[in-house]
Amino acid sequence: MQQDQPGLVLLHSGNGDMSDLGRRFADCFMLAADDSGWPEDQKFRAAIRAYIESAVSEVALSHPHDSDIPAGLPIPHWSWDGPAHARHD
Repeated sequence: MQQDQPGLVLLHSGNGDMSDLGRRFADCFMLAADDSGWPEDQKFRAAIRAYIESAVSEVALSHPHDSDIPAGLPIPHWSWDGPAHARHD
């Protein structure tokens, strides 16, 4: 199995319509955060939830009916303010 972004997307591709997965996964993740005692900081929680929902969309929902995944997909980068563009130093 590829251990890069295309491999991760391929792993989750071809599963049909899972449009409610992002919300359900984010709900479950945030309940686990509550159980583990994460801070109640709303900005922190909003940033984590936005990242989770975006990651699900990028990975699990991007190819619901096929497994034709393009090579070289970039790994998404995030900051506390949301998606960040990768720097090429």
